[in-house]
Amino acid sequence: MTAFLATGGRVLTPASRDATALAHENGLIVWAGSDTPGPALFPDAERIDLEGDWVAPAFVELLPERLDLTAAASRGVVPADLPAAHAPESVEERVRAGQRVVLGPDEDPTQFAAELTRLAAELGGPAVARCIPVLVGGAGVIDDDTLASLAAVGTVIVLRPLVDDLTGTDLVRIAASGVALAASMRVGDEVRPWDTLRALTSVDGGRGLSPRAAFIATTRGARRAAGARDGMAGTLTPGAPATFARWETGQLAVVAADDAVQRWSTDPRSGVPPMPDLTGPDPVLHALVVDGLPADPAV
Repeated sequence: MTAFLATGGRVLTPASRDATALAHENGLIVWAGSDTPGPALFPDAERIDLEGDWVAPAFVELLPERLDLTAAASRGVVPADLPAAHAPESVEERVRAGQRVVLGPDEDPTQFAAELTRLAAELGGPAVARCIPVLVGGAGVIDDDTLASLAAVGTVIVLRPLVDDLTGTDLVRIAASGVALAASMRVGDEVRPWDTLRALTSVDGGRGLSPRAAFIATTRGARRAAGARDGMAGTLTPGAPATFARWETGQLAVVAADDAVQRWSTDPRSGVPPMPDLTGPDPVLHALVVDGLPADPAV
């Protein structure tokens, strides 16, 4: 398969905070860095001029049932396969069988944590963690002890900020507990990724995530909830699937949140990758690539 080299943009990748270029081949990211060495490293690659666009991992929707996937792709969103929620009484059976464990929003997180802890004591923590336990919703009612128990066995909490009332929820506390966060962008029969990021970063009466943490929840966190274990899925790390979106944005900025205020900065010395300013209009999607191939030639 032809290698592709894209230059002249702004690339969100763990490989480099200041990356302006990336290359992919055979459906995988193979390099990310600055424009200058790219042509020498990939002399036979098909060249793409990003024209200053921001390139980032594609958004991932965990609850895609009955969604119009073409419409989702037009918003930079790709589906993932999160198993359907099951009854809480089947948790032990599924863990012993090495199957995925997913509980829905109406279940008690404290009981879920207690059952996972009991199974970890009996079977070993890795046996439970391999099932990647997922709890959909319910983040606002979880105490610190329950969070610690869930984190110890690799649980992922799937937030639904456009559906659930997160008023007063301390997402910073939950993220700091070690529990992985993912987020669904779905509301009704559509997905609204940028509204999801705004909701996660501006929780009324609580502490919202930083834009970077919110973005991770809708990309890498969602891939983790769907079963990825390699730590690369949902990023633009060399070796990861070449699934990304290309956006026209305004100036990128860095935000650091404390208990009461979010301060925006464009200072590169912060060391935090800059993100689109969520106080502005939605970025415009110019292209979506899935496993190295254009997902929709119309965008």
